[in-house]
Amino acid sequence: MEEKVSIIRESLQAGRADLLEASGSFRVGFESGQTVYIDVETFDTSITARFETKGADSEKRHNEVETLRKLLSREITPADISEFSEAAPCNKGFVYTAGIYVDESIFFHETIVMGARQSDKVEVLSIEEDGSLVNVMEVATESTIALSPAEVAIENLETIDAKMIRQSLDMMNLRRSSTVRMVLTRIFRSTEDPEELMLAIQNEAGKIFSLGDQEELQMIKKINVNEHLAPVIELLYEEVFGKNIKS
Repeated sequence: MEEKVSIIRESLQAGRADLLEASGSFRVGFESGQTVYIDVETFDTSITARFETKGADSEKRHNEVETLRKLLSREITPADISEFSEAAPCNKGFVYTAGIYVDESIFFHETIVMGARQSDKVEVLSIEEDGSLVNVMEVATESTIALSPAEVAIENLETIDAKMIRQSLDMMNLRRSSTVRMVLTRIFRSTEDPEELMLAIQNEAGKIFSLGDQEELQMIKKINVNEHLAPVIELLYEEVFGKNIKS
């Protein structure tokens, strides 16, 4: 339970929400002005998000809790947020609660075996046996030749979800408290268009300034264990070290 609470705390502190902690619970304020309370129940090891409102319009309340669920999912990427359900009314208002379930796979760190990945790639290339490999490569080249690096990065990121991102970062041996890990997680949330992605990369690059963080970025670029993340890691690397070279 302590590890799960720690993950939630680190995710919120790294994100855009305002966090106030008190007695193991959290008060989370969003840019929209909405506030959610995250309660930790040790007796049944449950973590719950609680939202209170005095709004009389049921449809508006429904839209509010749906928005809050999306905001929580954005800020706490290692967790699944259940649908909000209405609880007993309080102080002439309405109370909604949702469960927060931290993905257990985040506690599992795989050992990177470079040889095994090379073997996997050989198996993929076996399509050459039917004579279609050349055609496949030509089609792939034609479809990506006009894409910018940011567009290529987005195409790769759109093929994976938040859980796959977490597992990939685990395989790179990045600690949950790692600045580089937090930076990549936030960039993953900014994949709507190339301009937004590049803006996110530029903003996040400024947070990788310590020697330890820069060495960690160099390390993951070198091992390159995830082809989906490779383009965005390359862009982040160029932004960080390009600025350092100019300075």
